[in-house]
Amino acid sequence: MKKTAALLRGDIINIRRDALLLVNIVAPLLLALFLRFVLPQISALLLSRLQFDLTVHYPFILSFMTLFTPFMMGALAGFILLDDRDDNLLAYFSVTPLTKQGYLAYRTVVPSVLSFALTFAVLAFAKLAAVNYLSLIPVILMASIETPIAALFLGTYASNKVEGLALMKAMGILFFAPAVGYFVKSRLQLLAGIFPTYWVTQSFLESTRPTPAYWCYLLAGLAVHALYFSYLLKKFKVKAE
Repeated sequence: MKKTAALLRGDIINIRRDALLLVNIVAPLLLALFLRFVLPQISALLLSRLQFDLTVHYPFILSFMTLFTPFMMGALAGFILLDDRDDNLLAYFSVTPLTKQGYLAYRTVVPSVLSFALTFAVLAFAKLAAVNYLSLIPVILMASIETPIAALFLGTYASNKVEGLALMKAMGILFFAPAVGYFVKSRLQLLAGIFPTYWVTQSFLESTRPTPAYWCYLLAGLAVHALYFSYLLKKFKVKAE
């Protein structure tokens, strides 16, 4: 526990000193303010000028934004992983009471918990549409798994923070999958299911009144996320050797 507390203190200090890391914490908070105060104004403007009712798409917007916080927390954890990997801290922790497994558990679990709490807070603060918070808990838990997935992806395939930034931008392709699921009204949309983000938004949209489809999307999504996580964890361990 003392080792974990020391890691947490070190992370807080590093985040305060590094503007790139600090942005990843601040961005979800700015998103919450945007959803609560700015988006309704944009919606009213669109309705008055173009007769376009954006409010009917609020559930999709919320489902889409459910992915934003896990993505930012994953980038934050990934950049820290890159620093730790470059400093060869994994070798150090492997001979301490914390152990390498304990270090990896900390680096994946703590950002996921933070991601869950911030995502829930953003959705609750936004108040854009009626949601079933009880049914949303499993959905947000699933979305939070994308935090360690993103972190391990950056930690495995980026050589430094510059490459990490480039990969983070490339990961933006994952946000096309929810759009396919929402706008493509045929079974072809299931092709987007190779991306974990698809299952989060689909589960979210079905969560207002849980149906068999909700459980299908949720269970399939958890399986897809588990596959990505296990694969990237294995690859990162090999990379870190």
